[in-house]
Amino acid sequence: MILKLVGSVMVVMASSCLGWILSRQCAARPQELRILQGLLQIFENQISYMSSVLTDAFHYVYKSSGSEVAEFFRLTVRNLKFDNSINAAQAWEKAVVEGIRNTALNREDREILISFGKLLGSSDREGQIKNIRLTVSQLSLQEQKAEEIRKKNETMYRSLGILGGLAIVIIAI
Repeated sequence: MILKLVGSVMVVMASSCLGWILSRQCAARPQELRILQGLLQIFENQISYMSSVLTDAFHYVYKSSGSEVAEFFRLTVRNLKFDNSINAAQAWEKAVVEGIRNTALNREDREILISFGKLLGSSDREGQIKNIRLTVSQLSLQEQKAEEIRKKNETMYRSLGILGGLAIVIIAI
């Protein structure tokens, strides 16, 4: 009897933890989109006011944050330093494809970031700034969508974790 009780408690706790983990993943995307917007604004400042070279601007942005999304900037710098045959746009795209696995960002976010990179280094300062502002506004819309999804699903995941565990226990007993 005690063994059944301990097993039941463990099943409920495990499923509750799974629900909490899923709800945290759901909350991570809007947060990462907010951080990414801030990083792009820092990047814009580096280009417009500091007149930085792209690699220096990427490096500065990476150093200013410890977030997973800052990895895009670090990987871009690495790609530019170690592969002289690619340009900034190709280095950024490669960094996004490589680094997005470690984030909560989805396919739409990936496409926005890749389209941002297509104009990197191919236009003048004003063109770069317009591209950054466009990308920030697109990411802001994505953040609003992600926040709505988070509000809708976060509580559901937690509740389903607990209720799912209770259902398994009831069925098993």
